[in-house]
Amino acid sequence: MALLVLGTGMVLVPRESAAPAPLSFSATARISALTDAVRLRESSARLALTGSPAGGGSDAKEVALKDVVTLLTTHASALLGPDGDLPDGVKPDGRSPSGASTGTATGPGAPAATTADLVSDLAASGRRRMDDARKADGGIARLLAAVGSAQLLESGKLATLWQLPAPSLAPSSSTSLSTAASNEPSSSPAAIASCPSATPPPESAHASTAAALAASVAAGHRAVYLYQVALKRLGGADASSAAKGLQDHESQLKQAEDLTRAECTEVPMPEAGYRLDAGFSRDPAASLGALEIGSLAVWGDLVALSSGPARDWALENLLETARRGQQWGAALPELPGINLQPGSLPTLPTTSASPSR
Repeated sequence: MALLVLGTGMVLVPRESAAPAPLSFSATARISALTDAVRLRESSARLALTGSPAGGGSDAKEVALKDVVTLLTTHASALLGPDGDLPDGVKPDGRSPSGASTGTATGPGAPAATTADLVSDLAASGRRRMDDARKADGGIARLLAAVGSAQLLESGKLATLWQLPAPSLAPSSSTSLSTAASNEPSSSPAAIASCPSATPPPESAHASTAAALAASVAAGHRAVYLYQVALKRLGGADASSAAKGLQDHESQLKQAEDLTRAECTEVPMPEAGYRLDAGFSRDPAASLGALEIGSLAVWGDLVALSSGPARDWALENLLETARRGQQWGAALPELPGINLQPGSLPTLPTTSASPSR
């Protein structure tokens, strides 16, 4: 063979194996979110078992840390890939086989050692998820937005409980999402006038986005009405919060109408009246909390079905709606904007350091 090669000038080159296809942005964003959730879960579990070095271990604080473990367990389970496995090199305790932390919020090899670290890491992870949700594919964008908004609000709760500085809730790559939405070029009067008809045909690529925007308009009409009624029945600090909430919903409704027109879709009219739940007269504040939590799915749909400024606006409203619901005392879902069915998530591998709730 050697003589043949030398004599003919032939060179035998072994065939290269096909390189694996590069991961999409959405797949990379999901793996990053999963890795952070597993790492933060382990950090919170260790703090719950040992007590935070920064400030006492009261029952309320211990329960809060266990709640964080439960939250992050749900997030990690929801973020698992189709095969149900963790990313290569990541153990269930959030560490690589060499023992180094896989997280990036506080630097490689530096899991959260105090509650202050955990608050900072949790907020950083939440902001990253919201940033990635702006560019990910629809379903993954909705999941990342749910995970990010929950982690941001949970970091705020922990900061309040431990009397730490409130973490920033704004995504790092966003300035004013509402402004961006209202400045979308297609929402100009000239663009709206060029719409071929008031309602796009069913086969239009924008039909799903338009339907989600129409749902946000309908939710806005209902919210404005209920806040107006509640404002007359509340007093003190609750009345001030309701007045602020009413102002927010009126602004939100106008933006929803503008974006709906930009999609060449007819803007839904308000209903003649809205039914109040049985407990509204007795506890209007609780009803407002239920209203906010109940409308999270509207924003989750819009995140998944939109893009560009409309998605930015939906992400902002998902977070703000969850925050208002939390302020009214409503229990925040572990995945805001996703109607999670009990038992629908795969089981995440457990570790001995993870306390039960």
